[in-house]
Formats: sequence, C-alpha cells, structure tokens
Amino acid sequence: MSTHQPDVSVIMPTIACRERAKGLVRAIDTVVSQDGVRATPLVVVNGPSAAPEVLAYLRGRPDIRLATLDEASLPRALHAGRAMVDTPSFMVLDDDDELLPGALQTRLEALHETGADVLVTSGFLEGFGRRELNIADFRTIAADPLRTLLVRHWLPPCAGLFRTSTVTTELFEAIPHYREWTYLALQFALRLKIRFASQATFVYRTDTPDSLSKSRAYSLAGPPAIARMLELDLPADVRAALRARLAGDLHSVASRELDDGNYQAAWAWHLRCLAQPSGWRHLPFARRLLVGSLSRLGAGRRRRNHQAL
Repeated sequence: MSTHQPDVSVIMPTIACRERAKGLVRAIDTVVSQDGVRATPLVVVNGPSAAPEVLAYLRGRPDIRLATLDEASLPRALHAGRAMVDTPSFMVLDDDDELLPGALQTRLEALHETGADVLVTSGFLEGFGRRELNIADFRTIAADPLRTLLVRHWLPPCAGLFRTSTVTTELFEAIPHYREWTYLALQFALRLKIRFASQATFVYRTDTPDSLSKSRAYSLAGPPAIARMLELDLPADVRAALRARLAGDLHSVASRELDDGNYQAAWAWHLRCLAQPSGWRHLPFARRLLVGSLSRLGAGRRRRNHQAL
C-alpha cells in the first residue's frame, strides 16, 4: 500500500449519558490513536438524554465530528452517521467497545487485497470477568455467509470495515429498531462481496450497564424486526428459517407478557404465533395461558364479591 495514510470514518452512536461517558472517551481514544491511518470519529449523539457536560466535552474535541439527534433511535443514528461519511471506507463502533492497536490498518490492507465491499474480522468478547475470541475460524462462515448467519451471528457492530462506494446510504434506510446488525448482515450477504480475516481487531463488551439489548423494549422487538427482514428478497430456505424464528420470538414475547401478568397481550402474541407455519409447536402454551386467565378471572370475582359484602 502507499505510504500515504488513508482516511477512515468511524461512526459512533452514543446516548452520551454520564454512566457511559468513560467508555465513550475510551472508544474515541482507541480510534484517533490508530497507527497508519487518519481515523475520524463521527459521533452521533442519539436522543435527548445526553448529559450537558458530556456534550460540552465532545464539542471541545477538535479530532471528532459531532451530530445530535432529537429522538433516541439507533437506526436513525446509524443512517445519520452513514450520511456523514466522506472517506473511501468506514466502520461503526459502539460507545462501550474499542479498537485494538493497528486494527484499522489491518482491515484496510485486507479490504484492499481482497477487493471486498465488506471486510469482517474477529475480536474479543469481554464481560462478566471473561475475555474470549469471537470467531477463530471463518472458513465455514465464508463458504455461505447468508445461511450461517441464521445459526451464528458473525457481524457485531465493531467487526466490519465497509467500502463507501458500495455500502451505500440506501442500505441504512430501513433498519428495524433492534436486531439492527442482523438486518444489515442479511443485506450485505444478499447484495455485496464479503470477505473475512481472522485477526483480532476489537473488544466487544457484553456486560455494559444500561445496554439497550438488556431492555424490555429489546425483548419485545424480535417479531417486528424479523418481519422487516422478511421484506428482503430472500431465498426460500432462508425465508422459511426466518419464519420459524418469527414463531419462536412471538412465543417468547407471549411468555414474557404472561410472566408480567399482561394476559390480554399474551393472548394476542400467542395467537400471532399460532398463525405462523411452525406456530403449532407452541400450542401447549395455550393451556398455561388459559389456566392463568381463569385463575385471574376467579380472583377478580372473589374480590368483587368481598367488596360487595
């Protein structure tokens, strides 16, 4: 490669709250300290919960570009960040993750050598006192990225480097709320040339407090996210596998609503589950729902009778 240092953009969505400020600063520093490249963090403050002092800190850094969104929406933050990219390649880094030294130079060399649109590397998963390599051998995944995605998610947010000319803004326009990177990986596998490199280039943290993936909204978002994936032009076998996964997610949401005492919502999700081709597998859940509903109805009647005395 040329001795000229190539420019790379790093999209960094963040809610910029006080609790995540330390991780955000660490993530930015691992970008701007990369050797052999000129890396610019494109920090997108995502929603209204940003702490004033964190915003002031970000505005005072001359080595980043900053955008703010009024609404908390990771899909919109990703789209806004992609629209800011003005370099030949870019990547995404969450505010609780980090790049290892030399990561971007390693990725750029592999992207250049392979002619890929999407370059995916390995990295470390860190959390709950453990650090382990994400993927040691990409051979099975590389043989069929689309179908292996259904059994093993190979694109965490910080793992990829993308060619700007082919990984266009259009691909970021219909991302569902939650399961964003599964949707993007499907898009890439269907439409683009993907290559894999086994070098570890990132640390992905799995135990970050207040992570969106730990929220109730995330657990309820599986069915609409899969429905969005089913809008893609998928091979028949992949579509069937996603429909089966949709039934499983619908059942999981129904079970969660039942555990939370939301019987009406649980029935609605369960009936949607049964409407799926493989939903019949979850038919026995109806007995649990019926028993719980009758028990609640009986308790309500006893309470009303007691109040009437």
